[in-house]
Amino acid sequence: MIEIYFDGACGPVNPGGTAAYGFLIKKSGRIISQGSEIIGRGQGMTNNLAEYHGLIAALKALLDDDSVQPKDSIAIYTDSSLVFNMISKNWGWNKNKTVWHPHKDHDHLKKLLFEALSLLENLNYTIKWVPREQNQPADDLSKKLIFGKMNS
Repeated sequence: MIEIYFDGACGPVNPGGTAAYGFLIKKSGRIISQGSEIIGRGQGMTNNLAEYHGLIAALKALLDDDSVQPKDSIAIYTDSSLVFNMISKNWGWNKNKTVWHPHKDHDHLKKLLFEALSLLENLNYTIKWVPREQNQPADDLSKKLIFGKMNS
């Protein structure tokens, strides 16, 4: 079993602060990859933007790992309601639920959503929303770049 945990943060203000993501990937309970990066500062930066970047970075790291096979089961965990519900296609539907228009007024988020969905296309995955406490290591990785310390 492969587990991906990712998170994003924007501080000291959201929107408009410094945005960063963090992720870690576990295989059979052992961390095989982790990363974090500041994606930008100031206007346009949000925690939602950072969260999408975190998922995309984690998926790219996973796909670059030769020990991961296409048939491997992948569980993705996030405390982001937005990313969870968009990847799951729970949100973004028109009133009659006949047309999916995710991030209708936010093209920059739509682009990131479709990039993530493209990376997920051939993977055997589930995505689950978890409380922040269960995503603490990824949260810490994203916030350390912004605030210089970890919570746990």
